[in-house]
Amino acid sequence: MSKLFISEIKPNQDVVSLFVAADKQLRTARNGTQYLHLKFSDKTGAVIAKMWDKAAEAAGEFRTGDIVFVKARSELYQEKLQLNVVEVLPVPPGGFDPSDFLPVCPYDRELLFEQLQKLLANLSDPWLKSLWDRFLADTGLMARFKLCPAARAMHHAYIGGLLEHTVSVVTLIYRICNHYPDLDRDLLLMGAFVHDIGKIEEFVYETHIDYSDAGRLVGHMVLGTRMVEEKIAAVDGFPEETALLLKHLILSHHGEAQFGAVKLPASKEAFALHCADDLDAKINAIRRILSALGDEESTWTGYDTIFGRHFFRGFPRMGDAEPGHGEQDEKPANG
Repeated sequence: MSKLFISEIKPNQDVVSLFVAADKQLRTARNGTQYLHLKFSDKTGAVIAKMWDKAAEAAGEFRTGDIVFVKARSELYQEKLQLNVVEVLPVPPGGFDPSDFLPVCPYDRELLFEQLQKLLANLSDPWLKSLWDRFLADTGLMARFKLCPAARAMHHAYIGGLLEHTVSVVTLIYRICNHYPDLDRDLLLMGAFVHDIGKIEEFVYETHIDYSDAGRLVGHMVLGTRMVEEKIAAVDGFPEETALLLKHLILSHHGEAQFGAVKLPASKEAFALHCADDLDAKINAIRRILSALGDEESTWTGYDTIFGRHFFRGFPRMGDAEPGHGEQDEKPANG
């Protein structure tokens, strides 16, 4: 059976394929009927699904994270694609290609890492340069850094996403510091590198991206602060003031407590890092929304609940004729 990817599914289509059961919840409808609320995923995206017949029986057949065989019918519900599931069964180990299920960074990860090394090679602060060297020498950690996603779903949610996001934020910091030269450039560059380093321990991503136990119980900001503290401890004489400022960048980069910040940004460098991180994450998320399946002729996306709005796709093309070539634009030779 050839793999039907989620990005290929159209409304009102019979769907027979393998997916990751990324989420599974046995729920009860208002009329008392039990149903399965599911989220299926593969490397091209995710889709919500519901199963009404024999829901409780089916729920016991597989676990969250399993690769499953799915028979369903696709439909549009509130402007979003959804699957109405007829059958869902676990697939035995070896019965699938793992590369079908995890999305991957669209850029060459080795080239991205080389770019990161070039961006941080000119750190002038000797203590921060030593700290960068400690991270770089930890080849096992850097191998995981190159693979780790930056989120489960919101932004850069794919293998290599953390590396791509980090390079982008470091690049933005370079440009921000050129515009605001009173910012501590070296501190911000190192802060941009480590701001999400704890995600290496926050996520697991064998068949789908999910939170680790440490990710759910502690979170990447605290995990990242601990990782930085361990590396700082290996740099004899590292200034306590620099360590405090760097850890503040990690703990405050989400900006507001309601968005997960452990501390509110309390320095101009912390504000700058928060803005760079927020911009890159949101632009990546909006690109994902704009590229999602929908009415290709519409100038607007469906309503996005996270951002609380529709997004403008662009005005439709009105044909291939160039302006000024229509009959109404013709003028007399001597006009």
